[in-house]
Amino acid sequence: MRLLPAGTTAPALLLRALLFVLPCAALALALPEVPHVVVVVAVVGLSAWWACAPDHVAGAVSLVLVAGWWAAHGVVDWHVLVVGLLLLAAHVVATLLSYGPATLALDPHLATLWLRRGLLALVPMPVTYLAVQGLDPRLAPPWVWMTAGVVVVALLVLTSRLTQQEPQ
Repeated sequence: MRLLPAGTTAPALLLRALLFVLPCAALALALPEVPHVVVVVAVVGLSAWWACAPDHVAGAVSLVLVAGWWAAHGVVDWHVLVVGLLLLAAHVVATLLSYGPATLALDPHLATLWLRRGLLALVPMPVTYLAVQGLDPRLAPPWVWMTAGVVVVALLVLTSRLTQQEPQ
């Protein structure tokens, strides 16, 4: 029984391996604190499933499990930025792979388009990180949180505007 069809291209195979590794690496950044065994097994299993079927919901569940573990533990250090980058990279890889079967060659223009969109989606992340890292909720006045929220929303709107395709 083959997981991938004969004739799978080398870039598609590499991207599928990357799709398996990225969510697992994002969860592994939690070390030395070991996540619950159920979370580890679920992320590894769902990531493997996602690597075989990039357009399956298993990928979203895997990403939500990793993000949920990090959110539940309230970690606000440099690891969160790397985890966000890894999860976004996994999403972009899955998007590229879901455009066709494993035997289809990867279109360089499509890859460039999604790489650019992924990089633009990273724009709000350092701003949000700095806002959360630098502000003490007990000392900051309420208007500071509102201002930070408005800035993040504005960056998300700008990012979505910049990632829209131009009319041909």
